Amino acid sequence: MSRGRGAATRGAPQRAAAAGDPPRPRRRPWDFGYAPVPTAAGDDDGGPLDLVVAARDPVAPGAVAAALAARWPDTAVEPVLYRTPIFWLRVRSPAPGRRAEVAAALAAAAIPVRYVASALRPSAAVAPRFDAAAGATARPDGAWTARPPSEESEEEEPETPGRWFLRAEGGGIGVDRRRSGGGAGTRLAVIDDDAWAADDLGLDREVLVMLEHPPRSQAHGAFMVAWAAGCRRPGGFRGVAPDASPRLYLIPKPGSCVLALPVALVQAVSDGADVVVCAAYVEGSTTPMLDDAIEFAVRLGRRGRGCPVVFPTGREASSPPESLHASFSLGFGEPASDPRVFCVGPSGRDGGWFLWRDRRGRSRPFANRGPAVRWLAPGDDLACPIPPAPGADPAAERLCHAESSGASALAAGALLLVLARNPALRLSELDALVTRTLTPVPPAAPASAAPVADPWDLLPDARDRDGHSAKHGYGRIDAGRACLAAGDPIALALVLIGEDGAARAFRGARRLYSRRLARWAVRALLADPGLCHGACALARHARLVAGDARRRRAHGPGTVLRQLSILARGFAASRHAPPPSPRVRDELTALLDRLVRSAIDPATRDAVESRFGDLADMVFANAANTAHTDTDADVAADTSAAHRARPGGARRTRPVGPRVA
Repeated sequence: MSRGRGAATRGAPQRAAAAGDPPRPRRRPWDFGYAPVPTAAGDDDGGPLDLVVAARDPVAPGAVAAALAARWPDTAVEPVLYRTPIFWLRVRSPAPGRRAEVAAALAAAAIPVRYVASALRPSAAVAPRFDAAAGATARPDGAWTARPPSEESEEEEPETPGRWFLRAEGGGIGVDRRRSGGGAGTRLAVIDDDAWAADDLGLDREVLVMLEHPPRSQAHGAFMVAWAAGCRRPGGFRGVAPDASPRLYLIPKPGSCVLALPVALVQAVSDGADVVVCAAYVEGSTTPMLDDAIEFAVRLGRRGRGCPVVFPTGREASSPPESLHASFSLGFGEPASDPRVFCVGPSGRDGGWFLWRDRRGRSRPFANRGPAVRWLAPGDDLACPIPPAPGADPAAERLCHAESSGASALAAGALLLVLARNPALRLSELDALVTRTLTPVPPAAPASAAPVADPWDLLPDARDRDGHSAKHGYGRIDAGRACLAAGDPIALALVLIGEDGAARAFRGARRLYSRRLARWAVRALLADPGLCHGACALARHARLVAGDARRRRAHGPGTVLRQLSILARGFAASRHAPPPSPRVRDELTALLDRLVRSAIDPATRDAVESRFGDLADMVFANAANTAHTDTDADVAADTSAAHRARPGGARRTRPVGPRVA
């Protein structure tokens, strides 16, 4: 696309400052060309009526038509969505009118109106808060059946170039089938505007939203389903969560109306979706109805726990007004910038921001930047999940450009895996768990990115104190790590201190408490920072004493049992933890009683602490083989040697991180 006058100078060195020129301000490390390209059309208020009337209670269409008949005699009213607490009607008339006039006429007829909005044009207006208490929480309908684990649930993926995104190394999301599973018992909703090859997906259902016939010109929607949940055919592509049950909700192409997306979102959540991903083009579709739909998802979805909604960052490579640089900016008013959704950008094979080479060999980005970017997921070339033609060899692999759309589908699959490990997680807990198990991404582009088409495109070069970058969000999703942490509190603590291998070993040996208690305890740690610190301190202590009986004895008898008792009591008494079920409460009480009684008898106390030591040795087997037995003299000698290595004091080392694109 043309960049306008002066486009040829993009990325060229700036002229040297002439004498007398004012000094140029130094760019701040978090700054970039934050200028989105306008996407919203003008307001249609005052034209022929095509409106959405949001009522507080169910209203008969005839009553609305009668209330407007005096001013708009040829009004057509149809119900769009009646799902407590959302009641939308579409009002159309060839006669012109303003939304305020329509609202006033309805109020005069005692019709309880929440708002009146355009059905065709976007709006930044926020919908008045609805009464969530009046609506039943969304539960799976009887027709949407969750799938049990398949026979291939714990089989690892084929080692092919296009399936790199599933692996832990090379920038993948680290799916570990033995511990992550396949997402059995979960339901995925994909909202898209086209789905050629949908018959290859094994969908639970294909739902048409404001359409009469399913569009079949492109495979975009089919790719989103397959990358997230695979294809249900022998030897077919498996995806991130192959045991999840997918539905595809098809909406009209962009530009026809702004009503279909929120209707599809509410319908998907009402049907019982555990995760909703919409990777269709939705820029310029923010409306009060979308505000309602997202609020419905996060407050009433998943039986009231909150349904995660995933949007891609998108990609805007054209230039904003008065700029010669590409935008690559996510508008703050776009649906993906809503703080209630998960905005996902694409990462490359080396784990950093996805860059591609143009025909001249120069690096260019493939995604928008912005304050609302949450996470990265793989978006480089992925294995094409759909066969090129009927009868083609399923093993013949082709690569497809995934970009932020594919990244959002992979992120949705990862969320399904986590929820399958701990279905009780609330939306805020799921957010915290995934964010705390991310892989950090260095903010600056690596030297391997050179030459760059326009250095402006790769800004910013730093991240904020909270770890956020406008390009990378908080980091790259690690599904294997998140699944490890989702089902067990000790595994969570081990993951948080960086001991993923120990967490895997502990998960394989845990027999100390029920799975029900373990899942609740994970939620308690996510909610209570003090409790989480105590669990991490216990994990750090175990790491330090593993394989070293001398260190264990140095802390005195009963200290580990005391810490275990305090931690168990903290779980039982925490004011921040979610309320435990009666069965969890009874098990926790019994566990605490056993710990307290064990402290009374020295023999029992020693037996408990011995078992703790054995468990630490097993979990930290690698650490046990190389356990430190430093004496004070050893430490002094090491310190002295470090000082001698550099005349000015201790030797300095430069931190080395993974290279990023």
